[in-house]
Amino acid sequence: MIPWFAWAYLVLLALVGLSGFALALRAGEAKVPAVLRLGAVAVLAWGVLLYFRDAGVHFGFAGLLFVSVLALAQKSVADARQAEQMQLDRPARIGVAINGLVLLPAIAMGALAIWAGRGA
Repeated sequence: MIPWFAWAYLVLLALVGLSGFALALRAGEAKVPAVLRLGAVAVLAWGVLLYFRDAGVHFGFAGLLFVSVLALAQKSVADARQAEQMQLDRPARIGVAINGLVLLPAIAMGALAIWAGRGA
């Protein structure tokens, strides 16, 4: 059974993914990269579900998780640079950083689900 705080975290991941998608479209970015980043957040959410269900996963999910982490790390760096160029005030820059940090526990849970699937 998945605990309530896991569901709360999944809702938070959904909000982060959907808000990033909406902001990318509003900023006039191409739709394909925005959809791919939304998919990357969905892969992280899938990893959280797999972790809490004790479902072992293997190389397919590991590859998806790796590509998702790379895409989201690139976006996080781009967001930090854009916040610096826009000369945002300190609370706004902290908000940009927290948005990227929210994803770290999901990455760890996905990696632990992979580890459990390898019999370690």
